[in-house]
Amino acid sequence: MLFPKGVMAAEKPDISEAEKAVKQTMVALDKADFDQAKMAFQDGKLWWTRNKQDVKGKSYDLAQQMDRQVAVVSLGILNGEAKTATDGLQVFQGLLRDYRDGTYTDNDGNTKITLASYIKKLGETRQLVENKDWGAADQQVQDLQKQWLSVEGDVVSQSQVAYDNMERDLMLLAAYVQDPTKQERTADVLDGMEDTLKPFANVTYTWFDAALIPFREGLEALLIVATLLTFAKRAKTPNARKWIVGGTAAGLLVSLVLGLIVAVWLSTLAFGKNNTLINGWTGVIASLMMLYVSYWLHSNSDMAKWNNYMATKSDQAISNGKMISFAVLAFLAIMREGLETVIFLIGMVGRMSTAELITGILVGLGVLCIIAVVMLKFSVHLPLKPFFMISSAIVFYLCFKFMGSGIHSLQLAGVIPATVQDYLPSIPALSIYPSWYSLLPQLIFVLVAVVILVRSALKKRAMKQLVDKGVNG
Repeated sequence: MLFPKGVMAAEKPDISEAEKAVKQTMVALDKADFDQAKMAFQDGKLWWTRNKQDVKGKSYDLAQQMDRQVAVVSLGILNGEAKTATDGLQVFQGLLRDYRDGTYTDNDGNTKITLASYIKKLGETRQLVENKDWGAADQQVQDLQKQWLSVEGDVVSQSQVAYDNMERDLMLLAAYVQDPTKQERTADVLDGMEDTLKPFANVTYTWFDAALIPFREGLEALLIVATLLTFAKRAKTPNARKWIVGGTAAGLLVSLVLGLIVAVWLSTLAFGKNNTLINGWTGVIASLMMLYVSYWLHSNSDMAKWNNYMATKSDQAISNGKMISFAVLAFLAIMREGLETVIFLIGMVGRMSTAELITGILVGLGVLCIIAVVMLKFSVHLPLKPFFMISSAIVFYLCFKFMGSGIHSLQLAGVIPATVQDYLPSIPALSIYPSWYSLLPQLIFVLVAVVILVRSALKKRAMKQLVDKGVNG
């Protein structure tokens, strides 16, 4: 024998009959010949009838998706709805290729997508683009977006820059492939994505890679929580600190529970779009809340105003409403970053020894804890005005970034159109993307901040002039 038992690669399923039926049905639908489309799709339905049990035996989830699309196509043809039937065919074709390539979640919950297979799929999409098969290319791009969650942990543990660029390029792909005036640029984006990912395709992982994930993902959430806790301490409001800690603990718990659900009952493939939606909506909501917190912190940098505020709030400097909003903000910040961290780390199971993985996680969390202690210890010794100004700037920066990344996630999830403009800047590290949907809210935030700063400066100048006038008078 050339190969020992178990080493020989399993033969790929034959989907040629089904693919041929799909293509012939699409041609008939293009001509609005529904009778011919019905006849052509019969071969596809026959293939599905013969192979349904085999697919179920490997992946019940994949079988359900295929079954649903066969019904969508059949109903679309019956009702004379060409677009519905064509859309269903494109999805069905993508599922067929997933079945052939093994890029699905099996009945044991194992996801067979690797970074190498993801790169291969980029190449297949490139071929569809070259053939100007835009419908199939669009479906492939949707698959790439969905499957990204299965491999993004491999990238973020190696390079934050590469990860940020991939997040941007996934949106560009969706925008270009759907816009006839920009479709020619799709190939360049795909080439760039392949170049970005290839250096990481065969890397080995160590405890250091595992440590980087909680550190990178948790740092921004830590800045928010630490700022809120420090402010509560400076305001001498112990109850506020309890609310913030409670929101943080709830965020950690929800992240862990959802991550375990994904690992045990679902899969990163099945959960992919939901994770993007969670990232999107929590990012947008948290951003709006941080905008208010940033303004509130800045307004209290006026020492006379702050001393007067504290004098009139001797029992409780932070109202119940603000305490609850701080807790909600802490919860959203932690859940947004925590869920992704848990999923990334679960994806690294099996890529290194358990001891190395646990060591990496503990080191990453330990570094975050040290940073938190240092921030909480030394920030209370800062003079009040610099503390408020620095805190306001940090929260505004995160507000700006969360809004950009939140809208970007909603675009990847299909909630907001993924339209881009080439003349707009693209700085993924700051969550600045070439789309008016994400950039316009960020510009509005900057404009609001500038107006507030100018108004504050003018007000101080007027007060100084009044004081000088009183002294001279």
